[in-house]
Amino acid sequence: MKKAIAIIIALMMLVAFATACGDKDTGSDTPPAGGGGEAPASSQAPPPESQAPASAAPTGDSSGIIADTASGTGASGEATEIHAYPNCNPDGSINLDTIAHYDINYDYFANDRIKCTYIAQAGGPLYQMSADAYEHWAPLYNMEWMGFQSSNGDPVLFMDMLQQSLDQGVRCFILDPDNTIFPTVMELMDRYPDAAWLSQMAGPRDGTSGPGIPPGGHLINNYVGFDNYDAGIQVTKRVLQWKEENIPDVPWEDIGMICMAFTPSPPLNERVNATRDLWIETTGSDRNFFAPDAAPDITFQGGLDAVGPVITTNTDIQYWLVNGLIDDFAQAAATIIDQQGLTDNSCVACFGGSGWVIQTDAGTHDSFRFALFTAQNLYAEPIIGGVYAFLQGWATPESIWPTWLKWDDHGADGHTFSQLRLPTVWLTPETYKHYLAWTDMYANANAFPDYPRDGIPMDAYTPFVADVPADFFAP
Repeated sequence: MKKAIAIIIALMMLVAFATACGDKDTGSDTPPAGGGGEAPASSQAPPPESQAPASAAPTGDSSGIIADTASGTGASGEATEIHAYPNCNPDGSINLDTIAHYDINYDYFANDRIKCTYIAQAGGPLYQMSADAYEHWAPLYNMEWMGFQSSNGDPVLFMDMLQQSLDQGVRCFILDPDNTIFPTVMELMDRYPDAAWLSQMAGPRDGTSGPGIPPGGHLINNYVGFDNYDAGIQVTKRVLQWKEENIPDVPWEDIGMICMAFTPSPPLNERVNATRDLWIETTGSDRNFFAPDAAPDITFQGGLDAVGPVITTNTDIQYWLVNGLIDDFAQAAATIIDQQGLTDNSCVACFGGSGWVIQTDAGTHDSFRFALFTAQNLYAEPIIGGVYAFLQGWATPESIWPTWLKWDDHGADGHTFSQLRLPTVWLTPETYKHYLAWTDMYANANAFPDYPRDGIPMDAYTPFVADVPADFFAP
C-alpha cells in the first residue's frame, strides 16, 4: 500500500515538474575570504540527504525561457497528449529554446530513424560516461546508436573515423576532437548537408586570434556547456573555502596552489587563468602558484607526470590546494599528495566529476574531495536533441537557443551561434547520490540503480539554467 501511494505521489510531482520546471530558488556557497563575487545562477548546491531536497532547486525566474512551453520535458512518466513539436509553445508553434530537450508527449517514431555516433579524442571515464548517456537518449529520439569511438589523441585517426561514419550513413554526430582541428571537421561536415553535429567538451572555434576575438577564435557552431573562466573561479573558491574551514590558522605563504593545465585547449586555459587571478586576489601575490602542463597527454598518467615533480620537489610546502581541471588530473594530484603523506592537509577539486563518482562509489576518499558536476544524461540531452532538431529541419545552427546568443561571441561574419548554459551541482560524499538519483528519475534512466530515490521530488533540480548571465548582454 505504501509503495502504491509513493508511486501516485511521484506521478503527481512529475506533472508539476513538467508544467513548472525551473521556477525554484537555489542557495549558493558562501565564498571564502577573498573569494570575490557570487556563485553563478548555473550552480546548484545539493543539500545533505537528511534535508528537504526542495532547498536544492535552481535559482531565478525562467518564465521567459520555458514557462510558456507545453508540458512534457524529460523522459519520465507517460504521454498525456501529442505535441506538434517537442516542448512546443501552447499554440503548437516551435519554441527554439526548448526544442532540443526530450518531450515524452512528442512522437519521435513518426519520423525516419537516424544513425548516431559519438567520436572523441580520448576515452577516459568522462568520455565513456558521456557515451553511455548518448546511448541512453538515442533510442528515445528514434535513433540507431552506432557506438562510441575514441581516436586516442590521434587527429588523423579522428578524421578517418568521421569519414568512415559518414560513409556508413551516420547523420547525427557528437564530435569532440582536438580543438585545433575543429575547422577541418567543419570543412568535412559541410560536404554532407544531410548530416549535422554538435560538440560537447569544448566550444568549436576556428583558431583565429587578435584584438576582440574570443579565446580560441570565433565559434563555428553552437556550444552547449559552461563558462570556463567562471568554472575556474568556482572550483578555486571551493578549495579556498575548504582551507578556511579546515586549516584556518595556516598562513597563505605556507600553502601551495596548483591548477593543472593542458595548454593546447583554450577553454581549459581559461580555467587556469581564473584560478591564478583568484589566488592573487586572495593572497596578494602569485607566490606558490603552480600550473603544471600535462600536454600532450590528457590522461591520468599525463597528470602524474606533470604534477609529480611540483609536489615532490617543493618539500617545504606541506599544504596543497588543487584545481584539478579534469577528473584524470585531479586523481593524479590526489595520488601524489597521498604518496607524500599530505592527504589530511590538502584539498583537490575539479570541474567534472565522473571519475570522482567512480572512486567514491568504490570507497576511495582521499584529497580529491569535491567536483562541480552536471550529470551526463542532463549534459547529453540538449546536445543529441539539438542535432536531431537540425536534421528534422525544426532549427538551424543559426536559430536554435536564441535566448542564449552572446552579444560579443556568436561567430564571425554575421553568424548567430548560441551558447546554451547547463546547471551544475557540487558533488560531496554526503549529497551526490541524491542528485544522481534524481537525474535517473528525470531521464528515465538506470545509470545509478543503487542510489535511493525515495522522497526525491521531480522538482528537486532542473535541466535548465534559469537566468541568462549578465555578460551575454551588451554593456
